[in-house]
Amino acid sequence: MNRLARVVCLLVVAASCGNEPPPPPQAVQPVKLLTIGEAGTGAVREYPGTISAAQQADLAFEVPGQMIEFPVNEGDQVEKGAVLGRLDARDYEARLDSARAVLRKAQADYRRSTNLFKEDSGAIALTRIDADKRGVEVAEARYKEADKAYEDTILRAPFAGVVARKLVDDFANIQAKQPILVLQDTSHLELVVNVPERDFARERRANSSLDALTERLQPQVVVSALPNRRFPARVKEASTAADPVTRTFSATFRFADPDDVTILPGMTAKVVVQAAGAASDLVLIPAHASTAGGDGQAFVWLVDPESMTVERHPVELGALRADQVEVRSGLGDGDVVAISGIALLREGMQISRFER
Repeated sequence: MNRLARVVCLLVVAASCGNEPPPPPQAVQPVKLLTIGEAGTGAVREYPGTISAAQQADLAFEVPGQMIEFPVNEGDQVEKGAVLGRLDARDYEARLDSARAVLRKAQADYRRSTNLFKEDSGAIALTRIDADKRGVEVAEARYKEADKAYEDTILRAPFAGVVARKLVDDFANIQAKQPILVLQDTSHLELVVNVPERDFARERRANSSLDALTERLQPQVVVSALPNRRFPARVKEASTAADPVTRTFSATFRFADPDDVTILPGMTAKVVVQAAGAASDLVLIPAHASTAGGDGQAFVWLVDPESMTVERHPVELGALRADQVEVRSGLGDGDVVAISGIALLREGMQISRFER
């Protein structure tokens, strides 16, 4: 290869090296963040319980008979007033027709005796008029009773809800007051917990409404099947009479049924509340938000809110409280720490706030 050819090759190689594509931009990691000093970073207490529906009713017919129509299935959503079941109403319809005929005769007798007295006061005694009047009243009462019995052969939903269970089979012979299905209103759910007297004593209740108690406790429900989700709740009831056996006080917390997950009555859960009377400088973070380096020093990933980058920040940890851990030193009000995706973070890494 002559000298000119070698020069041309070198120029081609140099040109190709200068056109290498730039490295791809580093992916921004979405991370859940926790600001120290906000609600949820102080001392908390947890109380277990079982979820129940806001309303639940064991529905039954008021009269006996044979079921001829059972148009709902377990899991069906029904509106208020919807027909849930029908009994064979032929006997009740016949009694209603008979009561109607008796009432009409009694009314006719009363009109006739009244008219006779108006035309000739001596033609009929007042006692007869009074007897005919009482006959009308008795017939009206029996007609209303027969009419109600006829109406009671149809079972309607007293509120909108879900058919949780069917307790009898189609075409079964039903007794009066015998439960045939369970109806639940799950638009709101409730969690009943037992609060120990030592915790109840710390909470000042004087002149405190349930709304004020909710604001102070900031309750959140954690369902056992969804440990990473917290659902805001409110205090519905708080008993002031202790159970004579357990010496605990009953409290009911209500929360909305979420749209994106299925939560059903009977599931286990716990309510997490901000502890009354706790030290204001106590800092709690999720236990999984801290880790240890090679030297054994515990650290968290501290976030710079302006650049949205992370750096390792040493902390001194204290006692473990359920799924949270005390931070004795190293964090203060306003500090922002990453609490998810910890294993993927690196020094100086760019992140974004994960909102969900």
